[in-house]
Amino acid sequence: MRILRFQLHDFGRHGDLDLELDPGFTIIRGPNEAGKSTIQRGLELALFRKPTAATTELDGLRRWGIAVDEHSTARIEFVVDDEDEETGEVDSRHGTLEKEFRGQRGRVNLEFDGETITDPARAEQVIADLTGIPNEPFFRSTASIRHQELEDLDRDEGALRDRLQSSIGGGDKGSSRAKGRLEDAVRSLKARGDKNPGRLKIAEEAVARAEQALRTGESSLERLEKDRDGLAQARDARQSAESLLGESRNMLEAARQGERLRSDRTVVAERFERYRQAAEAQQRLTELEAVPERSISSLRDSLDRMRTLHSRVTILQESLHEDRPMEIEADDVEPGYLRMLIAAIVVLACGAGAFWFGGMAEISGLSFLGVLGVLGGAGLLWIAIGKRSAAMTVRRINDGHERDRTLRRQSRVGTEEGLRVAQSGVANILRELGARDVASAEKLLTGEQSRRQEIATLQVQVAALLAGQDPKMAEELRDRSALELEQKSSALDALGPAASDARARERLEAEVRERHSAVERARDAEAGAMARLDANPIDSEQVAGEAERLYTWRDQLGALKRRVRVYETTLAAISAAESMTMRKATRFLEAQVGRDIARLTGGRYRKVKIDDRSLDIEVWATERGDWVQVSQLSKGTIDQVFLAARIGLVRLVTQGRRPPLILDDPFVTFDDARAARAALLLRELSTDFQVIYLACSNRYDGLADSVVELPGPSDADVAARASTATVAAGMPPAEPEAPAEPEAADQPGPASIDEDDAEAGQSPVQAIAPTNHIWSDGSDSVPDPL
Repeated sequence: MRILRFQLHDFGRHGDLDLELDPGFTIIRGPNEAGKSTIQRGLELALFRKPTAATTELDGLRRWGIAVDEHSTARIEFVVDDEDEETGEVDSRHGTLEKEFRGQRGRVNLEFDGETITDPARAEQVIADLTGIPNEPFFRSTASIRHQELEDLDRDEGALRDRLQSSIGGGDKGSSRAKGRLEDAVRSLKARGDKNPGRLKIAEEAVARAEQALRTGESSLERLEKDRDGLAQARDARQSAESLLGESRNMLEAARQGERLRSDRTVVAERFERYRQAAEAQQRLTELEAVPERSISSLRDSLDRMRTLHSRVTILQESLHEDRPMEIEADDVEPGYLRMLIAAIVVLACGAGAFWFGGMAEISGLSFLGVLGVLGGAGLLWIAIGKRSAAMTVRRINDGHERDRTLRRQSRVGTEEGLRVAQSGVANILRELGARDVASAEKLLTGEQSRRQEIATLQVQVAALLAGQDPKMAEELRDRSALELEQKSSALDALGPAASDARARERLEAEVRERHSAVERARDAEAGAMARLDANPIDSEQVAGEAERLYTWRDQLGALKRRVRVYETTLAAISAAESMTMRKATRFLEAQVGRDIARLTGGRYRKVKIDDRSLDIEVWATERGDWVQVSQLSKGTIDQVFLAARIGLVRLVTQGRRPPLILDDPFVTFDDARAARAALLLRELSTDFQVIYLACSNRYDGLADSVVELPGPSDADVAARASTATVAAGMPPAEPEAPAEPEAADQPGPASIDEDDAEAGQSPVQAIAPTNHIWSDGSDSVPDPL
């Protein structure tokens, strides 16, 4: 494939560039910033970049200052020479390739061999077939050479290896693509990442999950059986605790009834004793009153009354003196228990909830906290109940104190009232008798004193004992009290020994509290067992399903492992075959590169060794008698070795097709002699390949079939401004003056190069260059082509 014409529009610094290229060796020469590298990049993009690609690089290559809706375009006119192997005749087929780079709206138009192609993928395939270059990175690794990246051979290593293999094996087997696919497949199968795990890891994790689920299911079944047994035991324990609590409560009720009966019997016994004494006193009074009265005067009667009243006054005064005003005793403070009771209920509820939720979620720590909460709540409840019992006891004691204070106040009031009445009576009698005091009145008392005094005493005693009741009913009241006392004693005996024990109630209350706590614990245990049973939804069918899933996943895991082994075995076989093929390709490449590097270095380096795997290059150094890495040589020699390697690669991998070679001043690090030899090598190479050489100097113009000179940036800007001014004035733009044709003597072409000159000891540059140039060292023995 040879490019005859190349056009760029709004590309880089080129507004409208139109270049006619020679099918052989063309030099495009211009100063810095003339756009030479842009031409090379334009050729690369025009040949191998899809017009629909949208990259920052393409946006940067648009010409400065153009409108947003304008885009870069490239057009190539080319010819493809097909040589008939039998007759040797050459069949030339012409074609054009035009691309407009507009992102998603980019277009391509390829006209070749009577066919018009607008599909970017199809056009890319046709260009690859015509040039033997599969893609843009491969083109830049081989046929498109920049002076700063001569050694950049691994831009598309996979494509390079495929081309080397196909050049030896006779066909494009695509082993690198196959290896890439196999490696991607193995990588996708064996990936261990958390975000994008491979199928092997997914299967292993599924097997692990299935095994864990099966173990969990079997463990849950065992735990289910244990929970059922635990629930039955908890129910039995709860029923037994409730039965014992009922017995204790019955005994406590009997003890409380016995305590009430004992208290009532004590009261009845005291009443019986009072009524008995009253009946005896009434009987004695009746006997005294039955004795006939002796005649006494009213004075005596008054004296008797006075004595009686005086005696009563004395008794009441003594009673009041003995019964001094009591000190008011403060009531005991009742201990509070409601807050602790509420806190106990809340803690019990939270503990039960935590235990239930922990069981549901299978969080052992939360379940343990729930058990602790339940136990703590039960303890708080027990303390609250104890405080409530203490509060009730304090309340009963305070009530007893209040009753005692009330009775004592009533008794004192009655005594004081009786004292006042008695004192008033004594004063009245003394006033009636006209006596000054009791002693003088006593002298008036005779015979009836004793009887009257006894009668009065008995009357007071009966009245006090009967408390205002009819004295005639004393015997009846005594008999009723005796009957009631007998009934209370019989009822107390019927309740049993617990009712007779004074400390039985306290002991039974403590026992009831303890057994109530035991019942609560048994109920909590039963509720916990039921919660554990409800929280375990496992069944045998579910476990069987987990076992089936485990079997399925194990089968899939085994299949995936077999697939990985097959892929890895295939990869190893492909790598072995590729190594053999690459060995043949690199041996052929070593011969080609060795011949070219010997010419470039003037025979200093003749043998080259290329690594089959990495394509690293070594040369034989005669001074050291050993192979030397290219990286250890000078920069110029390294560039020469890689120039020869690139040329050898192009010859080898294009498989008979001849893409154009584009070189952007690759000799900048070469000395003059080796640069001249490299130029001669390119000249010879132009018989098979089209060579497009971009340079800043005219040193090698004599070797070229065609020289295209680009204007400098200032000249181009002046011409652009002049063209713009002419068009604005309505005049057609002036035609640029054609450069003067050099004389024939100044254009030594290929015919002026003779191998005899080289054999005669004359360098190739001396055969084509003027003879009167002085070199930079002052000698005129080796003229420079400049």
